[in-house]
Amino acid sequence: MSRAGWILTVCMLAALIGTPVGAAKNDARPGGLVAASFGPAGLGLPVGKLVTTLHYRYMETDGVRYHRDKLNGNGKLTKHIGVIKLRYGLAPGLDIRSSVTLYDIERKNRKTGDSEDLGSVGDAILCLHAVLLDQSKGAPFSLAVDTAAVLPTANVSDKSVDSLGNRAWGAGFGLGLTRFLRSHRFDQELHYFTFTEGEHDYRNPDRLRCNTAWTWALNKYVDVGVESLFEWNGESERNNQRRDDSKREWYVGPKLSFKHQPTAINAGVLITYPVYRWYENPKGTPSDGYRFEIRLSKVFDLF
Repeated sequence: MSRAGWILTVCMLAALIGTPVGAAKNDARPGGLVAASFGPAGLGLPVGKLVTTLHYRYMETDGVRYHRDKLNGNGKLTKHIGVIKLRYGLAPGLDIRSSVTLYDIERKNRKTGDSEDLGSVGDAILCLHAVLLDQSKGAPFSLAVDTAAVLPTANVSDKSVDSLGNRAWGAGFGLGLTRFLRSHRFDQELHYFTFTEGEHDYRNPDRLRCNTAWTWALNKYVDVGVESLFEWNGESERNNQRRDDSKREWYVGPKLSFKHQPTAINAGVLITYPVYRWYENPKGTPSDGYRFEIRLSKVFDLF
């Protein structure tokens, strides 16, 4: 792990150790999820509520890998990725979400010292979220389904990254489950996306995500927990030719969240590390050594 990764980890652990633990109370309700790839799982949103969320992700690769082995450390990617999300309660048990990604990536060759900056705006996602079961109404847990569309809104150029958006259409389907147990919260999400061919004759691979989280409300202001993020990607295509670049990645790590009920503002930090990584491309695939995320959200009552 890089020096930055160690510093972030030490800061996270220091904050966890220094956090006071209050007695479990009825108002000590665990808050939301931190990872940008997480949705609301099984929970709904009251009618007329608007949630605005800003995500920031920082990632550094720790080398180029083939299957589970490291080939070399010649290349390095430093990624700054922002995700802006809006969510609005349309009707009881039904809300709509949108998200758009902005990114800046530095690609560096450690052997030659050459570097290149890449950056742009990715394709947007629009999603309907329908609650089927509601724990607050007597169900054993909350259960929801997602139906999503990927919209071709990316700004494509020779400095954009096709895998983050290349003006392609797409469709996604998901299932989310949430259960509260006193001051604990358990979340599970499954999402599957498929894409059409976009600019640069590139088609993003089909993608399956399986996200799991446990959150514990230490008191009504602070949560701690763990989030697990697994992603499978099939093969991408260029000029209708498969590229032998499927991959599987599983990252897990601790999180710390802060809640301020009077202002309806939540903030959280998460740092995850690779538990399992597998890459098909024999030329090697850059792989993140760690991922650091910050989430800030605010709830507005419009009606």
